[in-house]
Amino acid sequence: MNMTRSQSDESTAKTGGHQQTVRTVDSQPSGRYTSPMERTTPKLQDTLLDAAEAVVARQGIANLTLDAVAAEAHMSKGGLLHYFPAKDRLVEALVIRCAEGWRSCYTEAYERTPDGPGRMARALLNHCLSDAKCWTEELRRSSSAVFAALAQNPALIEPMRAVYADLHRRIAEDGLPPGVGEAVAAAIDGLWLDWVLGIVPLEQDRVVRVRLALEDMLARAWPARRSPKVKGSSGKRLGGRRV
Repeated sequence: MNMTRSQSDESTAKTGGHQQTVRTVDSQPSGRYTSPMERTTPKLQDTLLDAAEAVVARQGIANLTLDAVAAEAHMSKGGLLHYFPAKDRLVEALVIRCAEGWRSCYTEAYERTPDGPGRMARALLNHCLSDAKCWTEELRRSSSAVFAALAQNPALIEPMRAVYADLHRRIAEDGLPPGVGEAVAAAIDGLWLDWVLGIVPLEQDRVVRVRLALEDMLARAWPARRSPKVKGSSGKRLGGRRV
């Protein structure tokens, strides 16, 4: 994210028996969702957000309060308020971390996937539907940010909407017939929702069945194409190879 600052200064605050460097910004950041992040060091920020996720996982969204998060993080409420002066700011930061984590995942998966039609869709399959063990409890806890935002203030989900807009733009430019890449993304989102809410267990055989079905759909969407006939050459399949 781009930031604009006029001047900045650093102060030191004691948190949990340790000294933390806090950067204060004189000017308003240019990005709407950056200010909660900028006021904490990454390590302290993650500690506070981990504490919030733990409260939601153990006590439920209704019990996500600043008092509960401060206690979970072994910090005074005043210390927590220094970084997140309102519950909205805390929930917003949770959503940002979850959303940007997802953006990093699908971007890195895309870079690892060979060129060709359906590159983004294939990247999603390889990243999300290779092994059910990749769907960890840490991932489940971080997903709670979305539901916390919806319960607290639906406007706070905007960072996740922005990330999904980027993902679906990539899918739309993926070189597949309309709806094919979207079907892959929707299937993965459906598995995620079932899993997070505990509706249907996410078992390896189910992951394999869904992946095979989606791979078959992708194969049908771009049958092997032939290059223009040149003497001594043979047709070349597009679409990359499976990784």
